[in-house]
Amino acid sequence: MTACFPQIRCIVKKCKTFNPLTEKFCRRCNTPVVKRYLRIGGKLSRDYSVGDILADRFFLLDNNIVLDTRPDLLPTPADEISPIMASYLRLFSHRLHLPQVYGCIEGEKDAFLLEYDGIPLDDKGKPLYPRLFPLLQDELEKASPLRQVNWLWQMLHLVKPLAKQRVLSSLMTAHNLGTCGGILKIIELLSDGDSSPTIKDLGRLWATFLPKFHPSIRDIIEKIVACIEQYLLTDFDKVLEILDQVAFILGKNCYNRRFEIITATDAGKKRKHNEDSCYPPANQIKQTKEGIDTLVIVCDGLGGQKSGEVASNMAIKIVQEELKKSYEKTLKKNLNGNSWLPLIDAAKIHKAITIANDHITALNDQQKRQDRERMGTTIVMAMACGHEVYLASVGDSRVYWITKDACHQLTVDDDLATKEVRMGCGFYRPIAANPRTGALLQALGMDSSRRLTVHIRRFICDEESVFLLCSDGLSDYERVEQYWHSHILPIITEGADLKTTADKLIEIGLGKNGHDNITVALLHAKLEEKTPQEGEKVLSWQHLTEIIPSLVSPQPPSHSPKQQPNSLTPLFRKEIGLLVAIAAVLLAFSLWWYHKSNNNKSSFWHYTPLLAINKGPMT
Repeated sequence: MTACFPQIRCIVKKCKTFNPLTEKFCRRCNTPVVKRYLRIGGKLSRDYSVGDILADRFFLLDNNIVLDTRPDLLPTPADEISPIMASYLRLFSHRLHLPQVYGCIEGEKDAFLLEYDGIPLDDKGKPLYPRLFPLLQDELEKASPLRQVNWLWQMLHLVKPLAKQRVLSSLMTAHNLGTCGGILKIIELLSDGDSSPTIKDLGRLWATFLPKFHPSIRDIIEKIVACIEQYLLTDFDKVLEILDQVAFILGKNCYNRRFEIITATDAGKKRKHNEDSCYPPANQIKQTKEGIDTLVIVCDGLGGQKSGEVASNMAIKIVQEELKKSYEKTLKKNLNGNSWLPLIDAAKIHKAITIANDHITALNDQQKRQDRERMGTTIVMAMACGHEVYLASVGDSRVYWITKDACHQLTVDDDLATKEVRMGCGFYRPIAANPRTGALLQALGMDSSRRLTVHIRRFICDEESVFLLCSDGLSDYERVEQYWHSHILPIITEGADLKTTADKLIEIGLGKNGHDNITVALLHAKLEEKTPQEGEKVLSWQHLTEIIPSLVSPQPPSHSPKQQPNSLTPLFRKEIGLLVAIAAVLLAFSLWWYHKSNNNKSSFWHYTPLLAINKGPMT
């Protein structure tokens, strides 16, 4: 990759200062310098050389990677959305794992630009990897067993959405799979064409990775591959069920976990009332180990004149009480059990949020509030359960995941901009620039829970991390993406104080935004490796068959020297044998008929039709 980089213009329109790539903050206004690297998708109309500037703003670094030297400008929209572009847009909710279309290149009809979440950069602002991310196949051998399982686990979660858009091939191609720390990355979308990959293709891909897996899990993955090959596993969800148990055992046996929590809130510069609410109460450091004690909630009230404050406080109180009631007796049992039951946790979280929604809705109906008079609230929450962190969201408050490698936005806003992108109407950045597209499509208290979509996701936490929950008073104008490296990352790299960090984030919200209430919550997850203790369940296929009754063991591979690596399946061998038998019968009949005809003086007329059939139609 070339070492010559152009200067980058400050994103503050009034500033207009160009800064060297090595500068972290603008030399004039002290705003972070945005370094946005993009991949060229589609096909360019001509060959360009490294160092060329495309469309007066995109500096070509290497092959198909460019740097946007004018991040202060909106990207160019497309005159027409191609089918492959539409696939990216419809998969917008999965942008943690795959790129989104950033925009088009003026003068290039068949090329477009892809934007990625969390590209790792060095201290000088340059990409650490030529392809923006390291390949999964190169990182596997370096990773812990839990992270190896985590990457496979993420692959399985992507199967259904990719298959629905007929781009499942994107997941079955080794050189198209990258990583950013513990996050699996798809480099680009690949069309399935006339046929879609199957679970057999997944098994073949995992088989190529087998030598790179840690010995503690290699036998498990090998048996999964064998079960797929022998038609004992024919469902992606069943494989996911197995990996869920494997990750649970690894997380329990190999790590101790501790959590530290802080929340902070401010009314902002322009609002008289603070309609945001948070849990635990603001400015109180909380340290805990796991479970319901790690619950963190941020709500942004809607409705004005203190009614938003009522709604956000109600949501906090009800969700917290409902979850405490649900988990008080069962969480310890779940964490200390022999198996992992993730759907139970998701159901409890969903129930708590819908109960809060129905209470606020009932109060609105009781007070006969209509349309904009109805009070409501957004909600984001996080809670650690064992080796996983559960997230839930409604509205446009957000959750970010900060690791030593990158900052990842985990939630997707319930606003008009997101809807239009997912419908394939256009690219996110140009659409979101229109103020009307920030309108919320749902929030707690606006309607019955039958019409409410609660977004619930779970993530395997395999390294020290910070989860940031915040209202849009901080997240607007990409302030988190701009300041995470300087303000949040030091918690992990330098042991920075959690309360001091929360106060700094409030200051950023006040100084750089200030138009709305600002609320932040930080959940710091600390992991310490440990050796498995006596009495803990050993990770083995035998143990998995005990906790998954339908799981069977595959047949051991044959070691006969005559067996070929790509031997025919038993069913296909039977078909071949049947064809050979039929051919033998036909040959015997032909020989008998031929012998009989040669001994029959009037045999010529018997053969005439056969000769005519062989040579063509008779006349």
